[in-house]
Amino acid sequence: MEMRELKSFVLLAEQLHFGRAARLLNLSQPALTKQIHRMEEELGTELFKRGRHGTELSSFGKEFLREARTNVAAFDRLMERAKSAAAGETGKLEIGFGFHTLEMVPRLIVQLRATAPGIEVGLRDMSTAEQVEALGSGELDLGFVRLPVAADFKTMPVIKDRLVLVSSAASPLPPGGTLAACRNRPFVSISENRAPGFYHHMLRLCAAHGFHPRIVQQVPEFTTALALVQAGLGMAIIPESVGTSRFPGMRVHAMRDKDAGWSVGAAWRKGDTNPALVKFLGLLKAEVKNR
Repeated sequence: MEMRELKSFVLLAEQLHFGRAARLLNLSQPALTKQIHRMEEELGTELFKRGRHGTELSSFGKEFLREARTNVAAFDRLMERAKSAAAGETGKLEIGFGFHTLEMVPRLIVQLRATAPGIEVGLRDMSTAEQVEALGSGELDLGFVRLPVAADFKTMPVIKDRLVLVSSAASPLPPGGTLAACRNRPFVSISENRAPGFYHHMLRLCAAHGFHPRIVQQVPEFTTALALVQAGLGMAIIPESVGTSRFPGMRVHAMRDKDAGWSVGAAWRKGDTNPALVKFLGLLKAEVKNR
């Protein structure tokens, strides 16, 4: 028994008139009659009584109608949800992001809510390493990561960032004004476990200036690192995008090294056809184009 036959039965049961029901179903009356006969043969009993007083439901037909209505309504709801999901109007989207996109991602989520309020969005603040692992395992649909990443993913460059050196007003940059002049100064650093890509980038830059930083404290967040620098514990190398406006008295020293910069991009699994992801990527492309 097909769903179209079940729908024909429900409509005929409501109209109790073959001609009227056939017109509403855009069928010929013989075609509707054939559908009902096929259902009755499959069920082994009649659904309607046909007589001089017109068409009436049989006793079995009345019982069958209750279940049929429930199943037709459930099927219609299923189809509506499926069509909405296929159009990117509903569904689920898990997004990973970091400090680089702390302003951009919420802005995009607001736009997504306005165009597709039925999409359920999960947001997770994660390092690039954590995001790449979560993308590979399917826990994330999209992440904003330090580029490049493995060839398993498709990517879209989004923003550029650079390393900067920060010190406190009470502990200014040593004479000479270069990173090399800080070789004997204590450093506060983001934890290698928390952000291995950033941590090793910092080490490579210091090595290019002829020294290995004397790290006196590793921390899980850049805001913690800035607070410790402000308190006088040492200096720090941070991404320019982090900013220092919440920490008065900080000195920011630009680094002109070519290797001090890097790109941050969106990354997602190749072949992922999640309509909610496609909808979000459309908004992201427009955002990047208008930057």
